[in-house]
Amino acid sequence: MLFETRFFWAVFTSQNAKTTAGLRSLFDRAKTVYVSSVSIYEVYKQTLASEDRSVARLRADTMERDFHVIEVDSGIARDGAEIGHRLRVPMADALIMATAKRFNLPCVTDDPHFSEVKRVWV
Repeated sequence: MLFETRFFWAVFTSQNAKTTAGLRSLFDRAKTVYVSSVSIYEVYKQTLASEDRSVARLRADTMERDFHVIEVDSGIARDGAEIGHRLRVPMADALIMATAKRFNLPCVTDDPHFSEVKRVWV
């Protein structure tokens, strides 16, 4: 499964223990867990805006340690541009969807923009 930015933001910041436990169970049940390098960027940037650099580094390090990171290559970039143009979605969403499609992975997200891939959420 490809875990999208909203998964990480919910796990890192949710005050709802039931939601956090449900999301963590998705991680525990997944055979192999992936993250796009774009999600690392988004979590790092959002954390810098709301907390501080040390927390941003800790979160990014955790993502890199616990997940297989898929980098955006030129093929994903082109596919993402096609998706972004067709659906009129933000660049990050288009790139993450293109990554999920390339590797035929369901995407752990509650983002309604993710209409081109199978979505999994609690």
